[in-house]
Parts: sequence; C-alpha cells; structure tokens
Amino acid sequence: MTQASFKILSVALFTLLVSFVADASLDKMYKDGNVALRTQLNLANPELLGPGILCNISGTVVGSFSGAGDPVTDLYGWKIFGPSGDLLFSKAPGEFQNIDYTFINNGTHRVELGVSRGGIPIAKLSKVVEVIQKPIKLLSSEYISCSSSPLEIQAIDPSSSNFSSYKFEWKNGAGAIVSTANTLITTDEGVFSVRYFIESPSGEKSCETLSTTTISNISTIVIDSSDTGVCIDSEISFVTNPQLTGEWFVQKVGDPTKKSFGIRTSLTIRPGSDLIDFGDYEVSFQLANALNPACSPEGKTNFRYNQEPIFVFESADTSSGCLQADGKLVMRAVTDLDYINIEGTGLSYGPYSAGDLIEIPSLKSGTYNLIGGLGPCINSLGSVVPLNNPPPALEFTIDDIIGEACTANGKIPGSFQVTMLNGANPTAFYRVVNEKGGVAMNQVLPNSTVFRVDIPGGNYYFEIYDDNDECILPSRNELVIPGKDQTTFQIPSTLNICQSFNLIPETSQALIFTITRPDLSIELKNAGEEILLDQKGEYKIVGTLPNQDDICPTEKTILVDLIDPVDFEVIQVSEDCTVGNRSYEANIYSRDPATVLFFWRNEKDEIIGTSQRLDLPPTSFGTYSLEVQPANSKACPIAPKPFLAKEPVLSVDVTLTATKLCEFGPKAVLSMSTTFPEEVTDVEWRRYDKDGNIEFLSQFDDQYQIEVDKEGTYEAAVFARIPSLNKNCELGRTTLQLDLTPDKVLFDIPTELTICDFYELIPSTTQDLIFSVITPSGVIIEKPTGESFSIDEAGIYTFLAYDNNSPSSFCPEQKELIATIVDAVDFKPVLYEESCDGSSTYQASISNYAISDVDILWKDKDNNEVGTGEFLTIVIPGVYSLEVQPSDAIPCHITPISFEVLPPVLSLDVLLIAEPLCPDATSAALRVETDFEQTSKIEWWYTDTEGNAILLASETNKREILAIKEGTYEVRVFNQVPCLLGYDKALIMRSSDTTRPIVEENFLICPKYEIAPTINPGQFASYEWFFEDQLISTNATYKPLLIGNFRLIVYSEEGCAYQTDFTTEEECELRVIYPNAVQPGNPEKEFLLYTNYLIDELDLVIMNKWGQVVFQCTQTNLISEESTCSWDGTYGGKAIPNGTYAVRINFKNYEKNITKTEFGSVLIIE
Repeated sequence: MTQASFKILSVALFTLLVSFVADASLDKMYKDGNVALRTQLNLANPELLGPGILCNISGTVVGSFSGAGDPVTDLYGWKIFGPSGDLLFSKAPGEFQNIDYTFINNGTHRVELGVSRGGIPIAKLSKVVEVIQKPIKLLSSEYISCSSSPLEIQAIDPSSSNFSSYKFEWKNGAGAIVSTANTLITTDEGVFSVRYFIESPSGEKSCETLSTTTISNISTIVIDSSDTGVCIDSEISFVTNPQLTGEWFVQKVGDPTKKSFGIRTSLTIRPGSDLIDFGDYEVSFQLANALNPACSPEGKTNFRYNQEPIFVFESADTSSGCLQADGKLVMRAVTDLDYINIEGTGLSYGPYSAGDLIEIPSLKSGTYNLIGGLGPCINSLGSVVPLNNPPPALEFTIDDIIGEACTANGKIPGSFQVTMLNGANPTAFYRVVNEKGGVAMNQVLPNSTVFRVDIPGGNYYFEIYDDNDECILPSRNELVIPGKDQTTFQIPSTLNICQSFNLIPETSQALIFTITRPDLSIELKNAGEEILLDQKGEYKIVGTLPNQDDICPTEKTILVDLIDPVDFEVIQVSEDCTVGNRSYEANIYSRDPATVLFFWRNEKDEIIGTSQRLDLPPTSFGTYSLEVQPANSKACPIAPKPFLAKEPVLSVDVTLTATKLCEFGPKAVLSMSTTFPEEVTDVEWRRYDKDGNIEFLSQFDDQYQIEVDKEGTYEAAVFARIPSLNKNCELGRTTLQLDLTPDKVLFDIPTELTICDFYELIPSTTQDLIFSVITPSGVIIEKPTGESFSIDEAGIYTFLAYDNNSPSSFCPEQKELIATIVDAVDFKPVLYEESCDGSSTYQASISNYAISDVDILWKDKDNNEVGTGEFLTIVIPGVYSLEVQPSDAIPCHITPISFEVLPPVLSLDVLLIAEPLCPDATSAALRVETDFEQTSKIEWWYTDTEGNAILLASETNKREILAIKEGTYEVRVFNQVPCLLGYDKALIMRSSDTTRPIVEENFLICPKYEIAPTINPGQFASYEWFFEDQLISTNATYKPLLIGNFRLIVYSEEGCAYQTDFTTEEECELRVIYPNAVQPGNPEKEFLLYTNYLIDELDLVIMNKWGQVVFQCTQTNLISEESTCSWDGTYGGKAIPNGTYAVRINFKNYEKNITKTEFGSVLIIE
C-alpha cells in the first residue's frame, strides 16, 4: 500500500470508532523489569523530608516537602490531612518529587507520601506537621528607664500559643548574652536584641524571630526655652533636652490650675491667643512612658509674659510756622513706661509712671511716630503737630472720603480727595501715616489742583511737605477710611489630580462660587456643591455672599496639574500546580512602584493587599479586583479591574479511545480527552511494544488526536507547563492496547487493461463500499459502489475499498490495476483527386500508425458505411465522415471527422469591364468579374488587328490589367483541376474627342456681398469642382465665393477626364478712376473714366466754380476696367477757361442695390 492511501483514509474511517477503556496495563511491564532495573541502578531511597513545625505568621504558611528518591523513575503520590483528620490535599502518583502546600489552619497535620518505581510501590511514608500561631510580640523598639529602678521587659506574651516550647536568647550591645528567659531585667542602657524560637528534638528551629530595642536612662529632664520672656505680639518656644515625647503644661504663678497643651515633642506659645494675662508663668513637661510607668520624670522652667507699654494721645499745640519748633504733643501713660522715643529724631523721654502726662515740646509741624517701651516690649502711636500760617503753596483741604467698595471678585481700596487751595505744586510731596505711626504711603504731589489718594480702610494721618522736608503741613484730624470685610473660604493653592477631581471649598458662609476654568469657561456653584476640576492650568474661584454689600467677594486661585492615570494590568506570575498557591502582580508598564498605590480586594471588597504582588493560597478563589492610583495626586475616577482567581486544578482524568487498526489503513486514530481541558498545556505520547520496549512519540507532542499504524500499548500523559508562572506539573496519564483487525471488504477489478484515451471502470462488488483510487499520477478519487472510475493514465491504479456503513467490522481491501494506453490515431480525410466529370477521390491520411495497425471506416450522412479502405471515390455530393481506431484496443473516445463534398462547378459567368483609352492616356484598365471562390486560375489573351492571339503570361491570375495597345482582349477562368469554366472579350480603341473645359485663370469676387461670376466651362458628362483639394460641387456651373485656388475636373461621354485650374481674388469696393488734369484739344490728355466690375451704372457731372454744368455723362452696362465718358475739355465746342472744375460721380451696383457718390476736381490747362 502506498503512503498516499494512508493519507486519504486517515480521514476515511472517520466514524469507525471502537472505544477502549484506558487501564493501567503498564503495571505488568513495570513489574517484569523492576527487579533487574533496581539491581542495575543504584537509586536513592525515598524519604519524606520537610518541616515538623510551621509558624503561622500572616494567616497562612507554606510548607515545602520532598520525597527524595529518583525523580526520573519514581512516581510520587501525596496526601495531607488536617487537624480533624479530613483530607486537605491529594495528588495522584506522578512526577511530583517536591511539593509546596499552604497551611491555613493551626493544629496538627499529617503528610503522607506513597512512592512507586516501575509500577511497584516501594515506600509509604508519613510525617506529622505542627502548624502553630506566631507568638504575640510585646517588645517595643525603644524604652526609657530611670537609673533609680530596674527596667523589666518581655519579648513575647506568655499567653502565646506553645509559649512553653520557646527558647530565648538576649544580648546586649557588646554581644554578650544577658538573659535566656522571656523577661529581661536591667538597669543598663543601650541596644539589646532577643532571638526566640522553638527547637525540635532533632535541633530544627521553627518560628525563629530576631527583635531589637533601645533602652535610654533618664534621670532629669531639662527644658530649654528660646527666651526668658515674651511680648504680646511675639512667641516663645520650649523643647526638652534630650528631646522626648510627653505632655506639656502652662500655669500662671499663683494660679492653682494649669493648662495642658497635649502630648508632643516641643511647645510654642503665642501670648495673644494662648495666654490670658500678663505675669510670670511656669512651663512643665511630664514624660509619657506607658511602657515603664514607674519611670515618669518631670521637668520645669519659668518665663514672663511682659506687660505691653500703653499710652494715649491727649492734645497737640500747633507750630507757629515752617521750621518753627514751637509745637507740642501731650500724651498720657496708661502703663508704666521706661521711655518714649520719637522715631527719626533721636529724642527720648522718660521714664513715666502710669497716669503721668507726657509733654513733648519744641516740635515742628508734622506727623510723628511715638514709640513707647516697657522692658523688652514696645508699642507705637501716630500723632500730629498742626501748623499755623502754612505756606500758600502747601495749603490743602481733604473731603469726599470714600470707604472700600466691593467688586465682582474682591474689593477696591477706599480713597479721599485732596484739593490744593492755591494750585498744583508738583515739587512737593505727600505722606500718609497709619495710627501706629507707620508710613503707609509717600509720593510726589501730582501736577493737578485736585487729586485722589487710594488707600485701604483704616485710620490715617495726611501731610504735605516741601522738597527739602523743611516745612510739613499735616491734616489736623485723623482720617477714617471705612473698610469692608471679605468672604472667607479655604482651597489649596496647588492640586495634583488624576483626570478629574470634585473640590468642595471649606467655608462657614452661604457663598456662591464663580469658577473660571483654564479654558475660560465659567460656571456657578453653591457652597457645599462639588466643583469639577478636569483641566490643567489655573482655576479662579470667587466666593460671593449674595443679597448684601457689606462683605465683599474673595478671589483665590488653584493651579491644577493633571496626573496621568496609572495604566496597569493584572497578570498572574506564578502558580504551584502541585498544591495550588498562586501569585498575581500589577504590571504598571515601567512606572515607578514608589509613585503609585496598590489596592487588592476580595469578593467582599475588603482590601487584602497593598503591595505590587498578591499571593493567594489554593483555598482562595473567585473574583478579585485591583485598583492602582497615583501616589502624588487625588484618586483617579477609574473602576478597579476585576480578575478571576480560578480554583486551582491539581489533576485531571484522562481518557483514551481508538478507531480500529487495519492493514491497508486507515491508521488508527487515538483520541485523548480530559476533564478541565483548559488546564492542559502539554501532551506527551509513548508506545510500548510486546517486548516492553518504549518508543517516545515526540512527533505527537501536544496533540489530542494522533494517527498510528503499529500495534502496541499507547500511553498519553498531560501536563500544565507555563514558564511565565513557573508552573511545570503533571496532571494525569493513561494507557490503551491497540491490535490489528483481520476482516476485509470484498470487490473485483481486472489486473490489466489496454485503452486508448480513457475507460470507465466500475469495480464489481455486492457490498456497500467506498472506493478510494490513487491514479498513477497520485491523484486520489473517491466514489461509492456502482459509480465508475475513469482509467486515463498509463501505470498502476490502486483501488482501496472500505465499508460505507458505520460501525463496521470489516477493514479496507486494496487491489491494483495496470493500465496501458495507446495513442489515438492521428488521421484526417484529404482530397486525393478530382475529375472534370464531377467525381472526387478522398484518402485517409494517417501519420502515426501503419495502415495495417488501424481500422478505417467511411460513412455517409445517414451513418451508412460506404468504405473501409484507405481511398474512397465519391460521385454523389454530400456530407461524409471518417473514423480511424487502433487495432486490438478499446476504441478511443473520438468524434469522426466530417467533410462535405460540394456539387461540382462546371461553368461560371465571366464579365470583362473595359475603361476607355483616352486621347492623352497611355493605357486603359481592364477588370474581370466572376465567382472568384470557384476560380483557381485566370488567363489574359491579346489579339491584334491582324488576328494574332498572344497569351499575356505576366498577367496570369490578375483580376485587373492595363491595355496599352488597341486590339481585342480576352479573359479565361479555370478551376483547380484545371477545367475551363468561362471567358469574355473586349475591343479597345483610342478616343478622338477634342472638347476641353474653358475657364479664365483669375476671377475678382466679393464674398461679403456674395458677388461673383457664374463659371460655365462647357458641355461634359460630369463635373468636379475642388477648392484647395476639397470637392465642393458637381454641378455644371459654379459661382466661387471663396478666396484661393480652385481646380475643375470634367469627364467626357467616353469617360475621359480633363482638368483646369483658376484662382479668385477679393474686390469689394466700388471704384472709379479719372485724370486730375485735362488739356483741351489734346487727344492724349483728355478726360476718361474707368470703373471696376462692381459698378453697373454711373452719372458724371463736371461744373465750374459758379455751379454751371460744363460736362455730363450717364452710362449703364459698364465693362470692368474699360474707359467711358470721354471729354475733351470743351464746352459748346470751345475750350473752357483754365482753372479747377468740380467733379461729382454717382455710381450704383444693381445686384446688392449699392449707391455711392464721389466728389473730386479736375484742372484745365491749355
């Protein structure tokens, strides 16, 4: 059987399935060779290795176990039982030397291992694993102790599970062991470490932990302060040395209560808000030492809240004039004062007691800043010394005081109007001083009589001074600029957001917010409503309190930076297929994990992880989710990405089925199926022959269906191998025994066959079969019983038949047929001979066979046989056919060649057409007309005037010749035989006609008026008028209206052609010509008038200067360019006097009715 037959029938026995239940038939093979195998190989013995105690720290703990032995030959089966004896984990025997199992429950577990080698169990092992809860750690990272009492600390809580099994080892900073118990008692300070663990009898350590702590001895606490006292408008700070955390208290000396400022590491006091009254205060610090309550030392220190110096304005005496230091200020001391200074003067007064009047004399006019001091504290006050008799240039008035006013986004300052009473003074200056004496404004006076000063709300003094500051004119009264409060709300100045963020400004007022976005769009929001921030750039937010005008709006800005959301994907990075532990990771595409936040959630939406990786035990499965947000911005409005953590599949059931195995195919199809097919990534096949030899069928790797053509035991093993998850584990395996099926179908075909082109063969059978035939060229044809196969190639045909019924107990059968193909006869009927009596003989022309090797058959139109020889003579016209076949072969499928014998043509009509021999021509054309399809030869004969006939051999087979000589010409036509079919004669004589066309060479015409002569060349048979080689007329006469060259061709009655040429020129003006001088009595110089062809009539008048007519002439039927109206220059027979005479000519064209008058003159000279 050929390879192609296997290929075609690998699909043919598609439904002939015979299921074989897979079994573990390899056991016998393993058993037979096990003893020899174990003696030949020095294999390691199985051993159950793994921890006996596991410490459950995070809620689950992974235990790693190994079965030792030889992983190449051994199969390992695992079971793990829980504290209640229930089976927690089971793994069917396979290549599982090592497993990792995640323990969830605490308690005593049992791990069992069964190992087989070569199909024979060689070990059954068991191990107890104690899963214990991690101990409760008590040790803190630092302790504070007092040198007067020992410090007692513990590593773990004595109530911890299995506490009595722990061992402890304490070491000091020098590495010396200072305790081996859970408790350490010491008065030393420094760094201490403790290592604790549970030790098994074999020395294995479990739950081992190393912790460290720092112990500091504190005997006294010193409080350092930034100053010893503080004024009302400053602050004072306190910190412990060393810096500690504890509770801070402030208590006024003499007051039994003290105020707590909370637990902190330092304290800052701002008297204006933190203290009530001036005086001495005590600050105390008490160490917060919850880990060692017996050691709580306290530190104290004092400071003074200094009295604020206070004094008020009483009166002022005016200065009598500029530069006159005779003004005075009177103040009253409200508190004691150490001094009062006048800023900028170097003057100082004091000390004063409370209630004292303070006079400050010898002051020039102007505004003064008085600074009063009491101890370290100072206070200031602005006051004015008025001026009498001010210089006119500085005099002013103040009016039209306007307070602050609200705007759409805030407020504008208040203002007051200054009027210079004596005109503008641009060389002077003005100054505004606040109530505390501080300069709020100092400017050059504008060059205008009236001007306004814009200034925020408050109390001020105003003064004008000259350019040398020698004369100062202050306002006598304090200026009060009404102020306005503004709305209050809080928003951040900058904000990083992800895509969008809803901001709610913080405020206690019922505000309306106007938001201008970066794209300049505007929206309104009420207090408490969310403001959507979704654009990068500056947002302007104006808070307005509606329906009032006492509180102005406030405008604030937020600079928003858009942070891109985190592009992430949940990927599984590992899976332990033997136990089912899985790990997932957030792929954040090269983004720095430190810049993002991870939130892993379970099905209850509980956060179960905040790192980039999530580990799940085999008992945790379902729909989980991951949310990843930028760490440096508000959360992105994106939904967490769900992902399915599937329940781990640790093993699958494997089933094998097979179609039957036949000698001639098709191959047996082994089909493998499993439970949980989506878990299977790899498939491996092996075959065991009857001698136990193993064949690895790597060519079938990863195929669920294979085709095989050998008997034996077949094994399929399935695996889960995912390198990206570090997963490589066997899931299951099974075997199936495959044997050959002996029964075949029945059919018959010939063993040999000789054909010409093709033959339709129907195999003989009584069964319902499907035949698959492979042709010699390898083409496969498939047909059912009863249908034919075309045998059309030389070579071997392979017939493979199989039962069309399913299921069937018969295998396919295969037989061969040798086909020999001979060539078809290359033949054709050819006309061999014809006779003038009408008969014809045909021959069978054969090019590739001898006449003796073929069969010839001639037939008429009624399919009657009329001959079997090589030649056939036909007398009766009609349709005949010829068929020629090879002898001794199945006839070729050919169509006989038909041919028609037409009735013979024995005569034809022949007509000889002769052209005239014109007088000027060198020859005349002769043309024969007849049925040229029946003509094979044409002969031309010439007979001269003496009767001599000559064959014009050079003119043979020409249909047209030229007759050069006068005489008789004859044409004769023959067929191919040749037989004469007909003839005709013609007499050729030269023409003697002398008539020719008469036309002038040139004509004047006017196309514009369609004026032209009608040309008549004479009497002829036909006419052809050409303009520039284009035929324009065939009439006997022609009126040319085109300018250019013409040709006329005329034909005589005999058929001779004659031609002449002429031209046309344009002339469209009516023109006359006459002399401009006349000499009476001289015939050579008389008056003559000439006209062109367009003038049909004229009237000539010649007059003297008095209008008397001396000559008049009227003419019609004028001839172009001939003279008329002759005048000799006389009147009444006498010569007229010399001089100039007027000429008037009226002329006309009749055809176009054109009339024209021309005026001129003629000179008479004797």
